[in-house]
Amino acid sequence: MIKLNIKVMTLILFLILTACSASNEIDPSDSIIQVGVDEITNVKVNETFQIVGYLNNSSNKTVEISHGSGMFSYEIYNEAGERILPKATMLLEHAIGYQVELRTGEEYRNNGQDQRSKEYYEFVIHQPGNYKVKTNVEFMMNNDGKQKKISLSSESKEFKVQ
Repeated sequence: MIKLNIKVMTLILFLILTACSASNEIDPSDSIIQVGVDEITNVKVNETFQIVGYLNNSSNKTVEISHGSGMFSYEIYNEAGERILPKATMLLEHAIGYQVELRTGEEYRNNGQDQRSKEYYEFVIHQPGNYKVKTNVEFMMNNDGKQKKISLSSESKEFKVQ
């Protein structure tokens, strides 16, 4: 009978420890914040176009985020998988911070206009073809009074340059 009680107590202790372990914690950014990029249409060779990324609060509560002017960055790749870089000799960015509350279902867009060089979000492509763009985002999120750094990326989105 004592052996049975010890086995039952061991099993209960194991279940409690497993339930409390860090591996079962859910990262709030996994299900709360979604990252995307607006459709890119009517892009012409050698003409400037702008990319706009966004965050979407898909949770059922308001979340508080803070970020710098460089919250959004973009990666463009051609059909061969080569990255297309901005054609700028110098990129500037002001060290400014923003604090924002995102309500349920709200989208947030901030390319840092007037706080960083437009080449961070405006591009010129010199060859026609099919391209892909991906949005990267970095911000801090207030999670139960603790600030947590979040880095997320969108799925690649295709667009055509004519």
